[in-house]
Amino acid sequence: MLVSMLKSLPGRPEVSMTTNGALLERHAAELRGSGLDRITVSMDTLDPKRFREITRGADIQDVWHGIRAAVAAGFKHPKINCVTMKGINDDEFADFAALTLESDLTVRFIEYMPLGRTALGGEYEKRFISEQEIRDRIAARFSEMIPAQKDTGNGPAIVWRLKNAKGKIGFISAMSKPFCATCNRLRLTAEGQLRSCLFDGGEVELRPLLRQSAESEARGGGAIDRLQDAFARCVAFKPEVHSYHGNRQMSQIGG
Repeated sequence: MLVSMLKSLPGRPEVSMTTNGALLERHAAELRGSGLDRITVSMDTLDPKRFREITRGADIQDVWHGIRAAVAAGFKHPKINCVTMKGINDDEFADFAALTLESDLTVRFIEYMPLGRTALGGEYEKRFISEQEIRDRIAARFSEMIPAQKDTGNGPAIVWRLKNAKGKIGFISAMSKPFCATCNRLRLTAEGQLRSCLFDGGEVELRPLLRQSAESEARGGGAIDRLQDAFARCVAFKPEVHSYHGNRQMSQIGG
């Protein structure tokens, strides 16, 4: 299993997973047993009918069963990612925040980003809602949010807590509050490009290097050195501030 292979690497790196949760109930115990450290579930609405519409037919109860199974398997502090969209789920932000009152969850509100198709035809302008507006919707029900200790991992979320809540609330606000100066992410696409930024290009093709490395390793060549150089070149492509529109869908890049 991939998780076991990654955890067997030198230094036993931390491995986390973001999932839609559809099959999580079935696989939570196996994933935990393989060494997976953290789990995040994408969930953009709490309404069953709206959930079916957004996901094109999925059942939100399957996702809740998966989250409960993950907790039972030993995953602590599971996260829920909610992409905020005006006119779709902007009436639910306080409901999402309320989940943290009695459960040790972190609900993270992610600003809608103009990537691929979402950047076309005015879709982004129609759907974008800023962190401040999200906060205002939550504050209309809950009077106080206090700064909280940052979650484990190296994510960009700024974390808060409702008064007396067991869980936390995070904000990932790439559009209204870009965090490019502290971004530490590279992304490997399914096609084998190492990408420096969600929005801007700066890609390094890894597939040719991996094929060369396989050949040179048999001859005792410097395969690791070539891969390290590729990562260094990719980091150098990182922009000071990302552009306003991305040229590829999130599903093509890997979130």
